[in-house]
Amino acid sequence: MITVEPLSPGVLSLDVTGKLDKGDIEHAITELEAAREEHDEISLVVDLSGFAGMTAEALIADLRYGFSHINDLGHYRRIAVITGHDWIETLIRLEGKVFRTLDIRCFKPDERQNARAFANGMDVPPPRHKPAIVRVPTDRANMLAFRITDKVRASDAKAIMGFLKDTYTRHDKIDLMVIIEELEGFDPAILFDTGTWSAKAQSLSHVGRYAVVGGPDYVRRTAGFLGAFMPVEIKAFERDEEEAAWAWLNAAPLLAA
Repeated sequence: MITVEPLSPGVLSLDVTGKLDKGDIEHAITELEAAREEHDEISLVVDLSGFAGMTAEALIADLRYGFSHINDLGHYRRIAVITGHDWIETLIRLEGKVFRTLDIRCFKPDERQNARAFANGMDVPPPRHKPAIVRVPTDRANMLAFRITDKVRASDAKAIMGFLKDTYTRHDKIDLMVIIEELEGFDPAILFDTGTWSAKAQSLSHVGRYAVVGGPDYVRRTAGFLGAFMPVEIKAFERDEEEAAWAWLNAAPLLAA
């Protein structure tokens, strides 16, 4: 369930509890559209501390709404997300890197006052952690690229799967690129790990090419090994061959990471 309440003029609270379905997402979208008609700009406090998951259909509907309203982002001042889920924090970081004009930030459940202060335009110092994964926008709608700067955790992989599922729902075939700048422990197959073999097979059936750039030797060896057994064309590149990797995928980055 999603409960939407005004906190102050132009600032809304979205309290998310339980497991969401597509109807919950559509209800929240309707409330946000109504608020935008009343106020030229709005800010949000999205409390996910009671969040217990969502159906794949709801997740896709949520992501599709976000990506389809890029031109409307100027109507949002700030978004504060309250969560104790690591994978959600990763997802927010990835979205925030792409939509640089949108001031979006995560807060822990015990930081509610800071979250509300941030949404109301007050100066709240940002967290000092370094993101493990940064999404790199590309000039192709059916391609995803990620830059890895630290150890990849299971929560990071779970967040990335949200982008993969949404992208291959809109495009039958997609390509992937992973650029490894700094790494301590990583399995290239983690990007395909959705928790069940049937889900893995579904994901792989939508992937055409997968470029792995940089990283230690064992990562490139693993990529080559997996490419011999999976229905995906995987190619490993040295760190200084990033330009060649982009050319292999017939793509280019839109923003510097």
